[in-house]
Amino acid sequence: MRRTKFYKRISVLLISVLFIVSFLSIFYTQEISAEKGFQDIGLRVYNGTEIVALAAEPAGTLTSPLRIAKNGVISGIVLVDPGDANDSGVRIQTNSGIKALRKYVPLPTAYVSISIWAKRVFGTWYEVYVTVTVRENTSSGPPIVGVTVQGTWSGGYGGSVSGTTNANGQVGWKTSWVGSGSRVYFTINKITIGSNEYNLGGTLSASIKAG
Repeated sequence: MRRTKFYKRISVLLISVLFIVSFLSIFYTQEISAEKGFQDIGLRVYNGTEIVALAAEPAGTLTSPLRIAKNGVISGIVLVDPGDANDSGVRIQTNSGIKALRKYVPLPTAYVSISIWAKRVFGTWYEVYVTVTVRENTSSGPPIVGVTVQGTWSGGYGGSVSGTTNANGQVGWKTSWVGSGSRVYFTINKITIGSNEYNLGGTLSASIKAG
């Protein structure tokens, strides 16, 4: 008896559409310039080398033992430990020891833009990308290099990220795969230059729906 073998020919069609941009937009651009947690009320002092601005506590906050009245408003002068990165060079004696007056650091006016988009990776699966751009003085000004940006993903994807702007003033991240229809949010939580933090003055956030 002759045995006949039957084979099934299986055709596998691999469809992999990579990097198809489904949506692209700059959702948010905001100007920021003030240093978070401090204000400049016009106090200046010569520290033996240069004239520096002194940092005052935010309006309505009085925790410093060193205070000044100006235009009918009492403000606290911020004190730090001697040798602090923002030490003005001026010292005073307090009940807790010698302290330094903190200088106010005028941060460069920054324009922060968030660009967010989704790319289809396979079938109904997407990756979401975000790029934060920091420029000086205007939204088309020179890039600010070395700014640390901290942010949070939420919605259809979660997690915290941190990075430093490159020579183009940009830093970016991407998610893992998310399903079609997922709305993913990205929020900037903190922007710093060195040890000095910008006052964001509100929520810097953008979102996109994949698919």
